[in-house]
Parts: sequence; structure tokens; C-alpha cells
Amino acid sequence: MRMTMPITGTVKEEKPYIAGDENDPIRMIDIKLGNVSWRLVSLDLENEAMEIEVKPSETINDAGIIRPTTIQEKTQFIEAARNWSLERMPKEALYALSKSPYLKNPFKKP
Repeated sequence: MRMTMPITGTVKEEKPYIAGDENDPIRMIDIKLGNVSWRLVSLDLENEAMEIEVKPSETINDAGIIRPTTIQEKTQFIEAARNWSLERMPKEALYALSKSPYLKNPFKKP
């Protein structure tokens, strides 16, 4: 499942490639998505967002015992993660909840 998340950090270079500051890299806001893994699909500096592909965890620690997750649990994990995305929450609310600063991009035109 794909979803869009706000980004934070400092843009050091936009061309010929996008680079973040080594002391403040470009990254997803500091928010826990739960029992999912994710990978970057695309980065949108203009909208200060990243598109990620999210997959539910294949296993869960259930009272000290690691077991496979059920289909129902996988669906719940994806829905819980989606609740923290720009599809479900305004960008301003996500920045406020995560206490992450907005992206610093000196190349962005007003």
C-alpha cells in the first residue's frame, strides 16, 4: 500500500541531485507507523512530502512468543499506519503531533 508522509530536514542541494544536510538529513517526520515496514518510492520537495510503500509485519511478538501475523492483523497494521498519513491528516497536524520542524529548503521559490 502506498501513502504520503510529510518530510523534515534541510535541503543542501537540488541539482543535479537532491541532497540533504549531513547534520539534518531529509527524512520522514518523526512518527511511529506501528507494525509496518516502509520504503521510499518518491520524494516531492515542492509539497514537502514523500511517497512510501508500506507492508505489514509478517510476525508479531505476542507475550514473548513470536508468531505469524494474521490477515486481520495485517489489515489493522496498514490501517493504523494510514491514519498517520497525509491522506488522513492535514500536514500541519502531522508536524505538530510529531514535533518535527518543516522542511528547510533554501531553493524553494515563494
